[in-house]
Amino acid sequence: TSEISLLSEMLSDATQLSEERVSKDKISRLGPGDIGPPKQQPAAAPKPEKKKDPNAIWDDDEVSEARILSSVPKNDNRARPKYDVRYRQKIKCDDAIGAPWSVQDNSSMSCSELIVKVEMPGTKYSTVKLDVTTREMLVQSPKFLLALPLQEDVNPDKGGAKWDSDKCVLEVVLPIVRGLNFAHPSLLDDPDFKPPPMEP
Repeated sequence: TSEISLLSEMLSDATQLSEERVSKDKISRLGPGDIGPPKQQPAAAPKPEKKKDPNAIWDDDEVSEARILSSVPKNDNRARPKYDVRYRQKIKCDDAIGAPWSVQDNSSMSCSELIVKVEMPGTKYSTVKLDVTTREMLVQSPKFLLALPLQEDVNPDKGGAKWDSDKCVLEVVLPIVRGLNFAHPSLLDDPDFKPPPMEP
């Protein structure tokens, strides 16, 4: 045991010596700029915004590699379920009776939501996985796979979904997002619509 205690003392002495050397090295490297509180690192400069090509057909975000549909393997052999995509309008009494001051019409441009119904017979709700982005929807279960590009921009954060366990049908309601260049009288009744600022 005496050999172990001697060895332990030697190691603790060596550790103490190396710590003293490190602190002496730090002190010897101090200069006038080290006086005062520690300096903060400058914030990283923001990345310059990439200029858009006026001749481009698509924006970069429209053909992003991070798309959920591109994550589906091409050799996935799950069945494609039956599905139905419909537009839905939010109408008021005036719109229903055709009042002359109504701004709604029968076109899809007056619609505010997309309704997607997906039939998956023999599927349990707990096995269904749903992913939605601005332009895509991916529905998966052990038997079925539906990779669906959407015909309108939608807000996936404000959407909703419900499962009909009797019919094994998933219903997804997605609010349509209209761009600033979209102009239709029905927007006058939309409380979420914010018109672009007027130019002087």
